[in-house]
Amino acid sequence: MDRSLFLRLPFAPTIDGLCFRRFRDSNDYSQMAEVHRGAQVWDRVDPQSARESVPTAENLAATFPEGEAKDSPDMLLALIDDQIVGYNHVMWRWTEVTGTRVYLHLGYLLPQWRGKGIGTALLRWSQQRICELVADDRHQGDTTFATNVSSTEREAHALIQHDGYTAVRRLSDMVLTPLTQTSESVFSADVRLKAIEPEQYRAIYHTWKDAFSGTWTSTPESEEDYQQFLDDNFSVKWFDPLLYHVAWIEDHVVGFVFSRIRKGVGVIEEVAVRKAWQRQGIARGLLVRALNTLHTRGVTQVRLFTDAANEQGARGLYERFGFREVKQHIFYRKPIQA
Repeated sequence: MDRSLFLRLPFAPTIDGLCFRRFRDSNDYSQMAEVHRGAQVWDRVDPQSARESVPTAENLAATFPEGEAKDSPDMLLALIDDQIVGYNHVMWRWTEVTGTRVYLHLGYLLPQWRGKGIGTALLRWSQQRICELVADDRHQGDTTFATNVSSTEREAHALIQHDGYTAVRRLSDMVLTPLTQTSESVFSADVRLKAIEPEQYRAIYHTWKDAFSGTWTSTPESEEDYQQFLDDNFSVKWFDPLLYHVAWIEDHVVGFVFSRIRKGVGVIEEVAVRKAWQRQGIARGLLVRALNTLHTRGVTQVRLFTDAANEQGARGLYERFGFREVKQHIFYRKPIQA
């Protein structure tokens, strides 16, 4: 056994058999997946949601490739008698247009081991690791811890609220069922749709950035950001150009709706309209076409998530189509003290 992978946490509770270690090898994936399965019923995780899932070992291997995860300082596993019962990871950080540098940490723990101090120890480790990253980044501006919790994860809410985190945004997880055919909306004469082609991807990216500029999570345009946009939307195995609907006015992309089918359920991935063309029926027309296309594929349920506060009017649009809220996903933050 490689003892160098094990960490002593001075803030850990005293529990027989409890220890903490780094990710070791691919054998860890199956036990990590068991943590998610073991919490699914208790936390009321909805595997058909567009926002949450119950990852398999294969999913985790894709998210945390072994070559990157092995002995990573950004992941910590909690074990009882060599069985993984929870884990935390600090894998994503970004700078928003406001200049705030965000450090996201996520954690998972089997329900039977909650309320015993293990979750608190993992949280303390995450914060400690993030403070190391902050020191390395030397960011000139505000920095903040961030984590996400669904409205049905009771213990997680209590833990992070007790630690001083504040809810800064809520997303509505919504469902439409049964899905029926809807009469096509009529666009204005200057709007046209055409089949999506790779040479259009950058124009679509610029529309996406324009549509969400000024929102609380917006980030500056960059080549790195564009490549991530490609990876998230066009390099995924489920990409189907017939489920991507793009509206043009002359040579400009003015809006789009991206959808997909996952395990027989339709998912609206993205809805975006350039600010100059918003509130002109473009989003509604594109959404009608997306839903009708999913209907012709035999889909009877569609999922999406959107801002719960309806600041841009999206939630109201979806509710008019018959979508209803299933649960909420809350984004929590806590400023990092210099």
